[in-house]
Order: sequence, then structure tokens, then C-alpha cells
Amino acid sequence: MPFFIDVEFLSGWRLFVVLSDGTTGVLDLSEWKMQPRCATLRDEREFARVAIDDHHALSWPGGPRLAAHEVYHRIRRDEGAPFSTC
Repeated sequence: MPFFIDVEFLSGWRLFVVLSDGTTGVLDLSEWKMQPRCATLRDEREFARVAIDDHHALSWPGGPRLAAHEVYHRIRRDEGAPFSTC
């Protein structure tokens, strides 16, 4: 299964992600905003603090971790982006 290699906060609950298999696109987690798992991230400034941890998962300080396999199906692919040949 691919893993996250880059992430950039866009706005609201949207992230631009790059995965190890060359997949790039927008990950919209707005539907998750009110779930208990994401309670610490309801403020957009906190959500913007996303990073990739040592296990290649999306993570937030004091908040949840999301592995690529948990959200892979939610990535709206960026068809115009170059794909890795590795």
C-alpha cells in the first residue's frame, strides 16, 4: 500500500497530498470534522498544522494520525500532475 510522502494544507479541511505510488490530489476531510476522532482539529489553524510522521502517516500535534490506506479512496486525483517513474 502506498504511503504519504508530501502534504500541503490548502484551505478548510482540504489537503494536497502526494503518495509513494505517484498519486497526487486533493484530500477533503470536511466530512470528518465533527467526528470525535478529529475533535482537536475543528479549528482551521490546528488542522493546517498537518505533517507526515515517521510512519508516513498524516498527523497533527496532539491529534489523530491517518494512514494512506484509511483515506486513499477519498483522494480526488490530480490528472495533470506528473507521476513518479520509480
